[in-house]
Amino acid sequence: MSQPEANQQKRVLIALYNMGGPADQESVEPFLQALFTDPDLLDIPFGRLLQNFVAGKIIKKRLHEVKERYNLMGGGSPQLPITRNVAECLSTALPADPRGESLFSTEARPLADRPFHIVDIVPLFRYCEPRAKTLLADCVAKGAQELWLLSQYPHCARATTGTSLREVGLEQHSDARFAGVTIRTFSGYGDEPAFLDLWKGRLEQAWAQLPEGRRHLLISAHNLPLSYVADGDPYPLQIRRTAQEVTRRLGWHETSDWTLCWQSAVGPVRWMQPTTEQTIARLAQQGIEHVLVWPLAFVSDHIETLVEIDVEYAAMAKQLGIQTFQRVKNFDADPDFVSLLTSIVTRGARDLQKNSDSPLLRDLAQRPAGPYCASQPAGCLCANYYLSGRQGLERGTAFARVAPKNPSGPKKS
Repeated sequence: MSQPEANQQKRVLIALYNMGGPADQESVEPFLQALFTDPDLLDIPFGRLLQNFVAGKIIKKRLHEVKERYNLMGGGSPQLPITRNVAECLSTALPADPRGESLFSTEARPLADRPFHIVDIVPLFRYCEPRAKTLLADCVAKGAQELWLLSQYPHCARATTGTSLREVGLEQHSDARFAGVTIRTFSGYGDEPAFLDLWKGRLEQAWAQLPEGRRHLLISAHNLPLSYVADGDPYPLQIRRTAQEVTRRLGWHETSDWTLCWQSAVGPVRWMQPTTEQTIARLAQQGIEHVLVWPLAFVSDHIETLVEIDVEYAAMAKQLGIQTFQRVKNFDADPDFVSLLTSIVTRGARDLQKNSDSPLLRDLAQRPAGPYCASQPAGCLCANYYLSGRQGLERGTAFARVAPKNPSGPKKS
């Protein structure tokens, strides 16, 4: 789509997308059903029928346990109110450039001389409402010409960014009402210098609060099936880059000062190692007294931080003799994090204003060459994950081979 013309505003709806979580106890089972029947999250061989069978077995076995875990958080996930809070803060921050250089107007500040009018900023979830179909209907109802998708996953993975973007793309193509909405995605920001500095500051502060003694940083990220890693998923590499870049700024060294591990594996597939449970046990055997946990893959609190780390892993560490087990707090709606998102949106919009083919704010329909875009040092540009899933990866790989020979096709990034 052509860049905005002078004095012609583009009406834009921005969605902050994430996995989501059940709002109450009644929503837990539908949430788990959507979660475990998603082949991008848990890819079971031999087709959809076996996928549904395995999902049913997992849900039957874990439903009571999962409900109890959500009870520890008041009955449901806090992700929706947290994301709404971030959206409200971003709505205030985007048009409020004190130098008068903002590109944005909003319903509250309808400034006609700015190229983009933000009709709303809302959450988008993959496994509970508001989901993609609801979001696209909202775009139509509010007259939004463009939908900009801003990930609340700093890193790219088929099981996170991939499945979210695939659902949006499929919902758009399944309903003619949504055909007129241009969908764009911002790139990941796991290696963004400001993002790294935010974590550096939080780690420094939390580390200083640990008691004296043998201390260790446990970096825990959400796990990923080994089959996805074998397919070339960039997530493990991007996670490691973030861990290395932040700890390098602090002067800390892997093994002696910190360890990267993986949490939340579930289902009958092989997952990455070492797990967080294995690492806690090993640190206890080594005589580590004080552990600081850094959940670097998450920017907002949910069951994996508030229950899995703060309650379950903490109890395990105490039982094994670790004296202190503390977690670095997530960003949630922290002003510094909102400022980072504001910068990402502004840079993408500015690039789009100058160049209709913006690498910072990519048109999802362009599907740039290959399953993983080379324009990011550690992996992909998120729009490419429209080609997610095993068949999508094969299509993407084939497309990458033929695209350079087709001068009329999409440019290779």
